[in-house]
Amino acid sequence: MNTLKEIIGILKIIGISIAGITFIILMLKVATEPEYKERYIKLTKHLLMATILITISLSLIDLPKQYYGSKVEIVDDIKTEATIKELKDKDCQDRETVNVNGRWYVVTDRGMKIAGLTDNDSLDNVTYVGFYSTEKVVENVCFLRPFSDCQGVTKGLFADIRYYRDSDGLIFSRDCTYSQYQNLKEEQRQKEQKEKEEQMKQQTQQQNSNNNGGGQ
Repeated sequence: MNTLKEIIGILKIIGISIAGITFIILMLKVATEPEYKERYIKLTKHLLMATILITISLSLIDLPKQYYGSKVEIVDDIKTEATIKELKDKDCQDRETVNVNGRWYVVTDRGMKIAGLTDNDSLDNVTYVGFYSTEKVVENVCFLRPFSDCQGVTKGLFADIRYYRDSDGLIFSRDCTYSQYQNLKEEQRQKEQKEKEEQMKQQTQQQNSNNNGGGQ
């Protein structure tokens, strides 16, 4: 990182120095050879344009590193995938990231409220709007947006919401209706209950095994 900055700084200094010397020479030519004035002025304009473009290009090379930090590089698709994996716990804004079906999403909003107007309507953000049925409301919800859409200048401000996450950690689709959400919650409850019963069963079996072994 520091080496790259030093190289870019040296190239800028060399380029500006050469451009400055060339500019002085052209100005002297204009003064001493007025018959070629238009030609030298044209060359001077091209020189200034080239200097500006080169300086901007060298600055842009280093911009992604300054923005994202040392973990992100300008690389091919294969290395980019590895870089994203390194950033899976936090994004460039230090926000939580979540993996859903092999894709990474950023938690951009917390403590939000979603609701559906009818049983067939998908759950929408009603945090700042009061026109909804109080019987079809889910509170304290997080919004999940695509990782790649949340790393630009807008930080995901205009990125689509793909998933919601409720206070119990249940992640469900943005298109989910309230009734579908309730079904998912019931499935989650049954799954947790089953896991709890299975855990208790294993503990009981382990305890019985220990008791039998101790009796022998």
